[in-house]
Amino acid sequence: MCNTNKEAAPVRIDYIDVWRFLAVVMVIQSHIFVYSGLKVTLLAPYLDQLDRLGELGVLVFFVISGFVICSGLVAEKSRTGTICLPAFYVRRFYRIIPPLWLYLSCLLLLDATDIIEISLQQALTSASFLCNMPFPDGCSWFAGHTWTLAYEEQFYLIFPLLMLFAALINNSLRFGIAIGILTIASVLLIRTGHLFIGEYSMYFIFLLTGCCGALLPEKIISRIRRMHVAVWLIVIALLLIGIGYTPVGIEKQVKVVCYPVLILFMVLGTPTQIKAIALVFKNRQLCYLGKISYTVYLWQELVTGNYVGWLTFFYIAVVFAFAMISYRYLELPFQKMATVMSNDLKAAAVAASLAGYKQDRQH
Repeated sequence: MCNTNKEAAPVRIDYIDVWRFLAVVMVIQSHIFVYSGLKVTLLAPYLDQLDRLGELGVLVFFVISGFVICSGLVAEKSRTGTICLPAFYVRRFYRIIPPLWLYLSCLLLLDATDIIEISLQQALTSASFLCNMPFPDGCSWFAGHTWTLAYEEQFYLIFPLLMLFAALINNSLRFGIAIGILTIASVLLIRTGHLFIGEYSMYFIFLLTGCCGALLPEKIISRIRRMHVAVWLIVIALLLIGIGYTPVGIEKQVKVVCYPVLILFMVLGTPTQIKAIALVFKNRQLCYLGKISYTVYLWQELVTGNYVGWLTFFYIAVVFAFAMISYRYLELPFQKMATVMSNDLKAAAVAASLAGYKQDRQH
């Protein structure tokens, strides 16, 4: 069984890391078969579906991220009555920034040696989490995938503030209704041609759905986790049918309306009481691969460009090996440092609160 982080909420499902691994595999397969220049005749008629499957992997990441991060915030607020925002942002910074900046620095070094092409402006756009913005130069292929990080970091810049100060966020029913209203708005925006705002709202809906799942009462989460295997398979089948058969003209609308809840049910409802399924989702090695999936996601972009062909599979293996090293010697040390800093900030906030309370009592 995977070990859970003490910073996370008690409701964090223990097989979440396996879903992260599966999500990154979905992304990698689409990059290999759709974008790397690798020609596989049997797959040629299904490239659109493989591309959609890759995006589904990103959407799974979004829902998982919303659920795990917001579960931690909910747990913190229930324990202390508040959320220490500086501590949250410190943890987020040291989790995301060091691996990203290492990757971007490598890209600039490769550009300087004429191995790849990426401008300093494109790298800075990625480093500042703005690759989801419609800049003329974009972020290049090699950093273009950081549009997903842009949505996440922009979301987490705002959402903890809402969770701290907006009563709406603290009630799962009202929060769900708000997501429904935002979903309708996103569909209308897409239908009327306002694609940027409509899609921006759409990706936030996946993160919000994960957060809404974290706000559900424990008894509801427990019922979802005890979902019958037949229902779970139907949920997966509906997602696959959507990927395979939804017409292009309504694909975005179907995605924003149906996919968020289906993904939440698919992940939370994983029936690990079935031995065959538990062999996958309780597997220690797959759990570990899920833990290193962030670095894998960053570096796979470098080796799946339209220039490597069958060598892509070898390079992907190298990426996984590098991710293991990065996780041990870069990510874990920074995460431990962030935990210490986070705890110090929380302790300082508690001390300041007690001092203020004593002063009020004295006056």
